[in-house]
Amino acid sequence: MIRQKAEFKESTVSNLRGGKGDLKREDIFTPEEMLGKAEWCIVLTIPAGCSIGEHPHGPDAEIYHMLSGTLRITDDGVTKDLTAGDVVFTGGGKIHGVENISGSDATMLAIKLP
Repeated sequence: MIRQKAEFKESTVSNLRGGKGDLKREDIFTPEEMLGKAEWCIVLTIPAGCSIGEHPHGPDAEIYHMLSGTLRITDDGVTKDLTAGDVVFTGGGKIHGVENISGSDATMLAIKLP
């Protein structure tokens, strides 16, 4: 299946998981299109100063793949600044959260596995 960016379904998510600000969410594929192998496959745009609050994953898991910008990510108590190409996997009851500490938007691909 091929999906062009113009076909992504866009929405705004406010205060995600207790975080700050409004994030842009672009749904790429539905769970049905992914044959139930993932709950979502989305691109999130996180403006400067906005965040996703810390939250656990278990029994589900989530993958973040940085596309652009810089995000400060805390994963299982470890905090690092990530840029394009960096990847995070969180599952098994571990906790993660995200904050855009830079002066510009950051984007990441997020895939939630059941």
